[in-house]
Amino acid sequence: MPRSSSSGLVLTSLIGIAATIGLLAFVVYAGGDARFFFNLEGLVIVGGGVICVALLAFRGDEITAALSAIAAMFKGPPSLEREMAELLEVSKQLFSRQIQAADERVRRVGSPFLRLGLQMVVDNASLDDIMHVMNWRIQKQVEADQKQSRFFRVLASFAPAFGLLGTLAGMVGMLKQLGSGDIGLIGSSMAVAMLATLYGLILANLLFKPIAIKLEQRTTERVAQLNILLEGVVLAHLNRSPMVIEETLRTYLLDAGDEVRGGR
Repeated sequence: MPRSSSSGLVLTSLIGIAATIGLLAFVVYAGGDARFFFNLEGLVIVGGGVICVALLAFRGDEITAALSAIAAMFKGPPSLEREMAELLEVSKQLFSRQIQAADERVRRVGSPFLRLGLQMVVDNASLDDIMHVMNWRIQKQVEADQKQSRFFRVLASFAPAFGLLGTLAGMVGMLKQLGSGDIGLIGSSMAVAMLATLYGLILANLLFKPIAIKLEQRTTERVAQLNILLEGVVLAHLNRSPMVIEETLRTYLLDAGDEVRGGR
């Protein structure tokens, strides 16, 4: 995608974090005392419950990949400029029948996806084989990315449920203390009940769901990039001139950027 699209994704993420912190600060300020919004029992019920769901529902490598994706989310998808430059360099060598030079250059291509496609072109693979293998790689990339976003979708769906569990636990504790007449114990149980719900809603709607949405947007942009590179590989296989390839890819680049922005 154009560089502005990737930077825009990062910028909105940073603005969203700042806005979330500001919103939470306002809620605490409106409540009058920050200490009223901290309850260890509620945090343990909601946070511990979410962690248990993650451990029960996902493998260790899936959890690691999903957490690693958070850092990648702030980088945006890789820039297409370098990949396009490498593709055009190899296409020039192929167009000039410098097969050996092209083969050596392909081995230094940074993108595994692009390197595979160009290597198949150099090896004179059929167009059907190239399309089949490259589309399979794109599908595998989509499946891997969807697992990461699904991880946070699942956590978002369970966080409010554990908030409700904390609410029920707090209500049970409060009812048990009604007979004692100890206002302090009743208030403590009531705090667990109310704040557990709050923690569950915050985790679901201000953390997990936004992360999932950002990862899905990043996947959409990266798939558009891979399809552009695939088109370039196909044109190189058809022995189109480097100038035609460059103009075609830049046209696709603009169209893909408009499509992604229009779909948001």
